[in-house]
Amino acid sequence: MTDLLAISTYPAEAPSADPLAPRAQQGRRSDRFATARRVAFGVFVLAMVVDFMASAAPTVVSTIRSTTTASPWWLLTGLACTVASMVAFSALRGWTLAVGGCRISLRQTVPISYAAGAVHTTLPAGAVFSTTYAFRRLRAAGASMSGITWSLTITGLLSTLTLGAIGLLGVALSGGISSSAPTAITQLLVTALVIAGLVRVARKPEALARLAHSVLTRFNTLRQRPVQTGHVRLAEILTDLNAVRSSGRDWLVALTLALTNWFLDLACLAACLAAVGIHVSFAVLLLTYTAGMAAGSLLPLPGGLGAVETTMTLALTVAGAVAAPALAGVLLYRVLSTGSVVVLGWIVIATQRSRTSRTAGRHAPVY
Repeated sequence: MTDLLAISTYPAEAPSADPLAPRAQQGRRSDRFATARRVAFGVFVLAMVVDFMASAAPTVVSTIRSTTTASPWWLLTGLACTVASMVAFSALRGWTLAVGGCRISLRQTVPISYAAGAVHTTLPAGAVFSTTYAFRRLRAAGASMSGITWSLTITGLLSTLTLGAIGLLGVALSGGISSSAPTAITQLLVTALVIAGLVRVARKPEALARLAHSVLTRFNTLRQRPVQTGHVRLAEILTDLNAVRSSGRDWLVALTLALTNWFLDLACLAACLAAVGIHVSFAVLLLTYTAGMAAGSLLPLPGGLGAVETTMTLALTVAGAVAAPALAGVLLYRVLSTGSVVVLGWIVIATQRSRTSRTAGRHAPVY
């Protein structure tokens, strides 16, 4: 009887194990397939890299050779131009702050501009962090919130306006009509209208004050807050806005400084190209520069890394320059223009943090 029970239990146990076996085998096959797919993809990528390096090796070697044989005097000229460009930008920021009722010396705005530029270039979403950094440092220097907001806004708009004008000048000098010219003209007109609107508001803020108080009241009602919440602070901001006094001379100086900033950086590019033996017309130089700046602003990469170099090199080769020296010149320009801002900017930030730490330690309580 026991033997019969033992025999009868075997068929009942077998089905309980069978459903798991196919699943385990299927899982192993799936793992092997995934591994094989990853290996195949890795081999494919490696093959593409090897193929690209093999085809690009002559250009890379020529680029390195052009870089190492670049004229040091032209490179020093380029470095001087990029430093002068940053000084012009800092002067523009200081001038717009003065128009907004805040007096900040050039000695203060230059390190702030370098540090903000380093943050903008090296960090993801650098524009947000650099604006925040500049705002805080300018506040620490004694500028008002409305004056800083005015300065940052107008500086950005003037930079956009003047860069677009430089691009259109390049199109006009080249004797051709670019397909992007209508878009550029539209952007210039929109930017000019925005600036005109801001100037109008700054000169006669009464209408803005009424609108702002009305919107704030409705917002408080929707949020079920006391109706007067925030009105005192809004009145303070509008009072600060009354300090903005811009004349025709102020705008002429600001436009001149904005153009000087771009043209000095453009001169840095020209010097780096001359250092590797490339000499192009002024029109080609303008178009190459503005195309590179536009490409760098379109992609969310720190400092437009890759986009600027590719666009500028392509523009130069289309104009007749040899690829290897063109790439070498562009890389040298990026090292001087962007690299100097990054290095000096982070040195400024490190110095500021060191001073803050020493000050905090000096005022720390002693137990």
